[in-house]
Amino acid sequence: MLELFSSAQFWVDVFEIVVIDLLLSGDNAVVIALACRNLPIEQRKKGILYGVIGAIGLRVVLTFFAVNLLALPYLKLVGGVLLLW
Repeated sequence: MLELFSSAQFWVDVFEIVVIDLLLSGDNAVVIALACRNLPIEQRKKGILYGVIGAIGLRVVLTFFAVNLLALPYLKLVGGVLLLW
């Protein structure tokens, strides 16, 4: 497992996923704002803070999970075939 983190391909895959994730993360802010819009001021601040922390934490965990999935052989091929279907 340790040699996985030292490979250059691992870090390239992480970078690709992070860039894609950042491009698509604007909807998280909209969802958090919609969920907190009717709360009182103090609860709104806590809701936004916890929502942002949760979104970032999940993003980091799921990024590493996705990178490990991309290391599986033929996964990209299977995904491409499923997209064509």
